[in-house]
Amino acid sequence: MMDNFKEWIGKEISRSDIITPRLVDHLKKTLEPNILANGGIPEGLFLCLCPDVVNSNNLSKDGNSKLGIFLPDLPYKIRMWAGGKFEIYDQFKIGFEIKKVSKIENIEFKKGKSGNLCFVTINHDYKLENKIIVKEKQTAVYRERINKNLIINKNFESIKVIDEFNIFGSSTLLFRYSALTFNGHKIHYDIDYTKTEEGHSGLLVHAPLQATYLLNIAKKNNIKFNSFEYRATFPLISNKTFKVQLGKNNKNEIVGLVLNHENILTMKAIFK
Repeated sequence: MMDNFKEWIGKEISRSDIITPRLVDHLKKTLEPNILANGGIPEGLFLCLCPDVVNSNNLSKDGNSKLGIFLPDLPYKIRMWAGGKFEIYDQFKIGFEIKKVSKIENIEFKKGKSGNLCFVTINHDYKLENKIIVKEKQTAVYRERINKNLIINKNFESIKVIDEFNIFGSSTLLFRYSALTFNGHKIHYDIDYTKTEEGHSGLLVHAPLQATYLLNIAKKNNIKFNSFEYRATFPLISNKTFKVQLGKNNKNEIVGLVLNHENILTMKAIFK
């Protein structure tokens, strides 16, 4: 099946955006008090830049851009954000005009316990003129069918906790982050869709929002890092309190965890 999509590997698009005072202020007010206290631009702001926007006629029923425009028309349609990696070379500032260049790196089909899957890896370069500020590797997974047999992994990650805080994943929080990122995926706001079409028990907290909290708890604790690699391990259901945790593992690595109200790990990240 992979051969059907080989010609999509290397496809590239670019978009531009300006870091405005309004965007910075609104992200700060969405995350506060869980951001670096001395101001500046919150970590993870770049995830709000250069959103994927098409006209309404080019939206699929899940609220995302139709497959076949930038990404190929894959046989599986149920989309989840699986993880990624950020490499940070410089800082963003208000007024920067950022160009985001996105390129499809890989399309890989796998068979999982819940059925057939397709993993799509996209590289995003965030540039100021020709200088790269951040490189992002994003992995999305497309499922063939609703996954009703998710493996529940309680948190067995043994870390020495440096800091932690709790967040109530309200529908308002989800709305505000969707608005900041212009994310139209219905799993974040349409309860009927998310239950009936994608099989979740409630609305989902965005994976990039979880990553943003992890980036900010590290900055609040003066952790020095140039890369951040994370994996979404379980859907994080809204209208519950979840925990954001920073610590060190037995390898002395700096680790970030997000745990749901039942202490199930929903995201794990390594800072380097």
